Amino acid sequence: MPKRSVSQRIGDQAEHLAQGVFLDAPNWVCRTQSHDFGIDLEAELIDITQGIEELSGALVKIQVKGTLKPIYRNRGYYVRLKTDYLKYANQFRIPVLLLLVNVRSNEIYYLWLQEYLIGREDIIYGARSVLLKVPEENELMQSLQHALPEIALGVGKASQFMAVQKLFEVFSAKYDSKALGLASDLLEHLGEDGHVAIFNGAIDKLIKRGPHLSRVDSQEFGKVLADLARRFGDRLDVEQILKMVVRGDTYSLAGLDGLLGLYDGFPDYAKSLDLARRFDELGLYELSWYSRFREAHSELDSMSIWLKIANLETAFETGSGTLHIPREARDYCTVKWPNRADAVYLQSLRIKEP
Repeated sequence: MPKRSVSQRIGDQAEHLAQGVFLDAPNWVCRTQSHDFGIDLEAELIDITQGIEELSGALVKIQVKGTLKPIYRNRGYYVRLKTDYLKYANQFRIPVLLLLVNVRSNEIYYLWLQEYLIGREDIIYGARSVLLKVPEENELMQSLQHALPEIALGVGKASQFMAVQKLFEVFSAKYDSKALGLASDLLEHLGEDGHVAIFNGAIDKLIKRGPHLSRVDSQEFGKVLADLARRFGDRLDVEQILKMVVRGDTYSLAGLDGLLGLYDGFPDYAKSLDLARRFDELGLYELSWYSRFREAHSELDSMSIWLKIANLETAFETGSGTLHIPREARDYCTVKWPNRADAVYLQSLRIKEP
């Protein structure tokens, strides 16, 4: 005979309760999702004019979590979610709500996941799951007339940030420096810690493309990372920078462009991070050399270094010995830099004999 677990029964009850609340509300319609890939329900706001209902196209996606005894403390309820799911929810262009349903009391509380993650993006790059707090004031029944319609219509500050985030994705797909600059200005105007989400999103896309990017794709990604690092580099920590550059026992060329942008925009901050030592510890001696090289010439940006490379000191101690660019390779670096940027220096390094 077919069997159903207790947790499945609780889940079914929770979903029915949640859908019923939306269907009983005069300004919402709610539909089940036939295939559950992490989204259980979809609710759509209704426009009512002279007694006539019209669908608005303003949607929220819903993930339902049922419980018999919710964890309550510090004026909120706690629920554990997998970080992979949070990453998935954060990619939606439509708001994704988590509904925590107490099937005993019929109480339902919501959390807008994308808004929750603004400024907290680092939590999805750590443990496999995370405990989220659903504030007690986010009671679903009391929010159906005002708070939830604003979320669905995209009129709040979090919605503005999501819109800017999508602008970054669109304009970075095919590098558009002017559009990316305007999007960066909007991000600064909003005043949120959204740079972390933008930066991590760019890194995730780079990593997902794998280690065998074409030169063109690598250059496109590199330009985006360099732009971001020039604007927001002083807000990034060491681990984010390492994630950008390091790929196992080697380094990403696009990530190196991001490191270039960091040293261009914030040379003093970059020096304070002690990146050379970290790269030595990882056995990435070319990157160790690069950090020491840029820090020794911190008064120069990358283009100025290119113009003066023939006469600059390039010999610096690393964990594998003293590396330098031989005199005979300087002309090569000058010619190739416009297409390869600072990667050409690392490719020209040699061990300096005592």
